[in-house]
Amino acid sequence: MDIKFLFLPIFISFSFSFLNLLSYKINRNLRITFSIIGSILILFSSIYIFKIYSFQLTNWEKLSMFFAILISSISLLCLIYSYWYNTSFNFIYYCLFFFFVGSMLGVVLSSSLILFYIFWELMTISSFFLVLYENTDEAKSASIKYIIMTGAGSIFLLFGILGVNLIETANLWKHLFFLSIFIGAGVKSGLIPLHSWLPDTYPAAPTPISAIFSGAMSKVGIYAFIKFYYTIFQPDWSIVWQNIMMLIGMVTLLSGVLLALIQHDIKRLLAYHSISQIGYIFLGISCGTSIGLLGGLYHLLNHSIFKSLLFLGAGVLIKTTESRELEKYGGFSSILPFTFLTFSIASLSISGVPPFNGFVSKWIICEALIKKKTGFSLLAMIISLLGSALTLASFVKVLNDSFLGVGKGEIKQKINEKSPFIILPFGILSIGCILFGISPKLAVNKIFYPVINEGIYTLNIKLINIVSFWGYLFILIVFLIYIYISKWTQKFKEKKVFVGGEMLSREITDFDGSHFYKTVYETGGVKEFYEIEKKGLFDSYKISEKFLNFTGKVSEKIEMFVKDEIYKKGRKYMLIITEKIRSFQNGLLPRYIFWVIAGIVFIMEVLKEW
Repeated sequence: MDIKFLFLPIFISFSFSFLNLLSYKINRNLRITFSIIGSILILFSSIYIFKIYSFQLTNWEKLSMFFAILISSISLLCLIYSYWYNTSFNFIYYCLFFFFVGSMLGVVLSSSLILFYIFWELMTISSFFLVLYENTDEAKSASIKYIIMTGAGSIFLLFGILGVNLIETANLWKHLFFLSIFIGAGVKSGLIPLHSWLPDTYPAAPTPISAIFSGAMSKVGIYAFIKFYYTIFQPDWSIVWQNIMMLIGMVTLLSGVLLALIQHDIKRLLAYHSISQIGYIFLGISCGTSIGLLGGLYHLLNHSIFKSLLFLGAGVLIKTTESRELEKYGGFSSILPFTFLTFSIASLSISGVPPFNGFVSKWIICEALIKKKTGFSLLAMIISLLGSALTLASFVKVLNDSFLGVGKGEIKQKINEKSPFIILPFGILSIGCILFGISPKLAVNKIFYPVINEGIYTLNIKLINIVSFWGYLFILIVFLIYIYISKWTQKFKEKKVFVGGEMLSREITDFDGSHFYKTVYETGGVKEFYEIEKKGLFDSYKISEKFLNFTGKVSEKIEMFVKDEIYKKGRKYMLIITEKIRSFQNGLLPRYIFWVIAGIVFIMEVLKEW
């Protein structure tokens, strides 16, 4: 297809970035109006190209357009939310926002590896300034860590790109280049142990940016890996790498959710859940099959929806209390009913509860792992089920501490949930959680079949629908029981609790997440994992710091050795030699003539031997 059509969304993004820079004097309402128009144009241009020119696009161009539509959709909703979230966002924020979106679109729509890498670097730079936007100490520290780690990942990615033309000539180099690309894409995606920038960056960035990081930017890293793995290296070229990828997917999945369980900071908790869900996506991709790729892409789509919704919901809680600590929330279900409803939908979706969208994609990934028919894939399936159970436990705790239980937090700001800048993004994302859960056939046929048109019809969608139906029925029954119990319990009087004659308040006696943290942390076997993580042994950034400190000390010792043992002693011997040579320079012409003649005779004798 003509490249100019594919670059239309990128052109619009950069144009509106430039327009925001030029129009720095216009008022805030006018700025958000034309910014939303620009974001809508980006989305519509992406959809237009995908629909109208679909017959001209190759399968991988269609995959690129799928990512472009996903990025455009999430960025539009985050832009709308930005207007409500922070009234101090100025032209610099919107300029960087559009530049960032344009860079992400450039990565997924580039037809050449050179342009791909240029846009990759532009994405890294613009996202760095967005993390730094609020200019707090936390933002400064997180942004430095982010740029160092992603910059290192970019170097690995560049090395892999430069070696693409050599992968057919030498098998050893092929493994090395694949490793480089895996590291480069893995850093941006947040795979363990390349993840440590993510739980620092997501909390430090403005909440709309945290949402777009989790909902869109992490998916660009996955896109990069899929592009190289399926088009250049081919999935079946190395069974060893498939197993390594599956192992890293399992470790990422399980470690992410275990670390999320003990977090007090809601944004940090959601960041670790992002890492965990990326593990699910990589499990699907690592199967190297059509069903596996379908499951990975489906979960990628679902994760973008429910994780963006969770971050935006967390932003409402943060604005209400001016705190990210879960212990300062509680009892907000009556104060923020709409946020409670949408946050609950997203929580059930990420936990894989039927009939929400997370259940469908996790089911497909499990089916792909079963069809792989290896001991390793069966272990991965068991780990994925365990991960879903722990995710559900984590979000039961979050819902209890945030919206149910006793209100412990002081409300610093009253939130108007009727604002269209809340209702629109929250409502659309919630509908997405439900729609892609109840209509898996629609999603498979209309979205994924044009991209993966081989092997996916072996998927048993009817069984998914049956399980979803029973899931609906179960949720309906639970909801009716909840209503009945709520009315029934109102008849009872609240009892006072006394200890040693002193009455204890509900805030003390009520269950909260801090008890849950301690219980999980003290669990045998898991405690050792937390202790290892606390020491920074899973943090590649800290390990690199220690390694650099060690190499710095070694370099200093080598420098001292060279200076003391080689330079000083060498200088001493050179002075002795030069003193001997100086004895030949006595100013006597006959002696100089003698040495010249002796040298000529020597050279002639050597030449005669040749």
